[in-house]
Amino acid sequence: MHEAGLARAAVNAIIEASEGAPVRTVVLAAATGVDIASATAAWQAAAAGTSLETTDLCWQRATDRLRCFACGHEYDGARLDPCTACGGNGLVVAPADELAVISWTH
Repeated sequence: MHEAGLARAAVNAIIEASEGAPVRTVVLAAATGVDIASATAAWQAAAAGTSLETTDLCWQRATDRLRCFACGHEYDGARLDPCTACGGNGLVVAPADELAVISWTH
């Protein structure tokens, strides 16, 4: 399960950035291929016994950057989202990170 590795990396990055101080809230963004339930369980396991153990975890869906075949417009969305300018089909030109830390608060 790749969610475990992603969660461990996020936990370690926040612990380092917060210098081990307790963190109240963390907002993470997950790409479409990441199972939120599995990632939450992996987060809880990775955070157990750390300054992040009691952190409130919030999730957002990360978006890809797409370019429309028909009009060339670039837009943010999921892989099958239609173009926001013309409704055409788009191709992912910059995939979202699998898991990204959006913010955290003490």
